Amino acid sequence: MLSIKTKLVLVLVAVITFGTDVIGQSRMANANFEALPLVFSWEDSGVRITSKTANNLGGNLLEMTPSQYLDQIGNDLVRVTMNSGNTPVIIDLTEYYQYKREGSTAEAMNQMINPSPKINLFMPKLTLADYNEPNSFILELRNFSKSVNDARQVFLFRGLDVFYVSTDNCAVLSSEQNRIIVDVEKCDVKHIVLKGGLLDLTDVEQKIPDLCKKYNDRYFSQGEEDAFVCLKDCTDTGTGNYERLKHVRGLITKYNITDYNDEPLSFLGNLLLTKKGVGLNLKTEDMDKTKVSTKGKKASYNAYDSYRFFPWYEFINLSFEKYVDESQLRITDPYNNSYIYNSKVHFSNVELIQFFNELKDMISDQVNY
Repeated sequence: MLSIKTKLVLVLVAVITFGTDVIGQSRMANANFEALPLVFSWEDSGVRITSKTANNLGGNLLEMTPSQYLDQIGNDLVRVTMNSGNTPVIIDLTEYYQYKREGSTAEAMNQMINPSPKINLFMPKLTLADYNEPNSFILELRNFSKSVNDARQVFLFRGLDVFYVSTDNCAVLSSEQNRIIVDVEKCDVKHIVLKGGLLDLTDVEQKIPDLCKKYNDRYFSQGEEDAFVCLKDCTDTGTGNYERLKHVRGLITKYNITDYNDEPLSFLGNLLLTKKGVGLNLKTEDMDKTKVSTKGKKASYNAYDSYRFFPWYEFINLSFEKYVDESQLRITDPYNNSYIYNSKVHFSNVELIQFFNELKDMISDQVNY
């Protein structure tokens, strides 16, 4: 599975806002996400990348390595020319965020430590088949040129935990893991602005079990048994939690729920909470059977057959609502993918919706820079 970049969009959990939100993400846009100091715009001849940071101490924020498809046409203004094919423009924000995290204090400024943060732009010498990297997101812009059929440009953003793309509502967005596809063929608006940042997960191992205990105490009472089961540091063989931990690790391995170095923190039936996100056994929407009528979309769902893992960058941009009865809830992402979760274990869907929303708020508060 993808690591936490942090990979918030794709939202991506990815997030961006300029005027109207592109992805129908307006209801999910996260106020804690900060706009990246970049503006993307386009014309028939290519895509333009502009810095919008006026107070960069060292001059240009964008540091470009010249290539066949990258032109520096002004201070902090780079043009990506057409026909680069599948080769992405790599936009590395690692140094920029390291500066924001470590080098922007008054003491550091006085010592002139890293006084000039840079965002590095370059094209790789070799084109890889897969750019599914930790802490990275892919933005694919399609149909942005009226003079070139099927114009397509790919960008790889490195150094982000969360990422969000926003533009005019005319754009058609879709996503696959950390790749966000923005089709602007029918758009008169010719710009997008990006939001993103880093996640500080240093204390989630304590906050998530505490939140689970809060809901156990508030809504569940059945002898001494807990609904949410603590896993972190619960290895006392006399309590049975060691066996539960083995059970959860077995689920992770069997269903490839998350990556091998993730840490399970708590579980509730077929709901698994880890340091990196949330795993759920879901009904997924069957797009071949979903119908669209004059009354709206009538979704058809597959049976429960596998786990779906939502890294935090995706989870914090989900929405939750009641579905059919008190035990089922529908989960929708910013790209209009939807899932059904059966919450028959201990809590009603209303109670779990409250839990999920509080968990979203808790993780969102950890977004900084």
